[in-house]
Amino acid sequence: MSTPPPLAARVYFAPESGEEQRRALTDGLAGLGLVPYSATLGAFRGDPLTWMVLVVLPLSGFLQNVGQLLAQDACAALKRVLGGALRRSAAADEPPGSPQPLLLEDERSGARIVIEADLPATAYEQLFALDLAACAGRTLSYDRTSNRWL
Repeated sequence: MSTPPPLAARVYFAPESGEEQRRALTDGLAGLGLVPYSATLGAFRGDPLTWMVLVVLPLSGFLQNVGQLLAQDACAALKRVLGGALRRSAAADEPPGSPQPLLLEDERSGARIVIEADLPATAYEQLFALDLAACAGRTLSYDRTSNRWL
């Protein structure tokens, strides 16, 4: 049986993203088995950016691979890579206001997942069980009141 090719991820950074944040995220994604390709965007589809980083990838396949690769530590590893990149950006000199999130976008369904720097471990655990096909074209955020993705 042959090994499947590595999954690719297109990583789009807002212009104000710091070099440390870029390196931490791309290195972290590579460590989770992805081949990241990165670029800087000044606008997205003509609209001003409302996010710090957009990662477009085959999200279902990625979550399955991470889950199999890391077994029990998958949630902690995902939180470390994604949340860590956002914490690095928050530490940089940013204009006041709410921090911009990282978005994961599934290539197949178009579903987007909003990742904030301080998401609880439960949110990452639930990511592995999300049915992205049922969320086609939607943007999901973690609701801390109901402790689930909406």
